[in-house]
Amino acid sequence: MDIQLILNELYAEGVLESHMQNLKPLTGGTSSEVVVVMDGISPRYVIKQNDPTIVKAEAEFLHTYVQIEKLSRLVYVDPLHRYLVYTFKPGLTRQYCERNKGDLLLSLAIEVIAHYKPLGEERHYGYPDHPFVEWRDFLLHRTKESGNIIQDVLPQEDHRFVHALMAGLPQKNIKYLLHGDFGVHNFVFAENGTLTGIIDPDPVVGEPLYDLIYAFCSSPDRLTVDPILSAVEKLGPEMTGEYELNREVLQGLYFRMATCIRHHPKDLDKYTEAWTYWLNRVR
Repeated sequence: MDIQLILNELYAEGVLESHMQNLKPLTGGTSSEVVVVMDGISPRYVIKQNDPTIVKAEAEFLHTYVQIEKLSRLVYVDPLHRYLVYTFKPGLTRQYCERNKGDLLLSLAIEVIAHYKPLGEERHYGYPDHPFVEWRDFLLHRTKESGNIIQDVLPQEDHRFVHALMAGLPQKNIKYLLHGDFGVHNFVFAENGTLTGIIDPDPVVGEPLYDLIYAFCSSPDRLTVDPILSAVEKLGPEMTGEYELNREVLQGLYFRMATCIRHHPKDLDKYTEAWTYWLNRVR
């Protein structure tokens, strides 16, 4: 959709003030088009275009968690879900400080994940455009996709072990609306390294541990048990059910290694080292 048509609609709806004319393009995801609306020299709002299913899901996430201060505030959603408008989160997106991983995970658990809300029985697991009846089925789907990318980076017995691990997961019937892309690439920091915002959700219906472990695995530093242990303990049993942390992290690492191969191959050695560490803890 032409951005000028969007601006005209937003002026007509009273979402934007008439003096807000300057735009600054941002790099969006694989399918989104993103611009920042400037208020003088200050960024004020973000306009994001995407597939209507994705726009609707992102709008639901921001609306559901309006009380979470680290998230942007939803300002407007196009009735046809062609785009949405939300507040700009100032800060730096590449300011993650490795030495503070434990503190970061603790902050995420307490200030964000602990405020997630359960969903009704009628909601399916997974992404809105690719739903699954059981959480295990979603994880098995991701495992298959990841295995096709990882291939001979790991021995075949490791691939078989992970598949058996996923297939044997019990159904816990824990359904929450998750961020879904909860990694350091979507965290906004102040210059001193303090977390100030979380952007670009790719919402998933699933178990809250998925988001926490996603964050833990999203950077290749400090992938041992100590940085994540305190954060996991901040999530109540209604969010986790009975779980085996070693297995949950091993699953997250498997997914992350596939992402690493595609986007950050220089980090692969650190992830394979972490893989051996967690595999030994499971076995």
